[in-house]
Amino acid sequence: MELKVYAVVTGGNKGIGLSTCKLLASNGVTVVLTARDHKRGLEAVEKLNELGLKDHVVFHHLDVTDPATIPPLVDFITAQFGKLDILNNGY
Repeated sequence: MELKVYAVVTGGNKGIGLSTCKLLASNGVTVVLTARDHKRGLEAVEKLNELGLKDHVVFHHLDVTDPATIPPLVDFITAQFGKLDILNNGY
């Protein structure tokens, strides 16, 4: 039985956050890449998809300075994965 691992990376659209997403996804972790800007977040996911990580990275909007964006992320994780193993808060 394969163990599935799920991670959320805040600020995953650039810099250390994007590198963290790449590293985790390259090691088989399913990563929820989050970003404040939808366009930049989707562009970052596309970059990772081009590296062959399509099945391991998804985007979800999150602005850690806006509490209203947190419950939708929690609902998404609960519905899609049922758990969260890793939280990398780079903000």
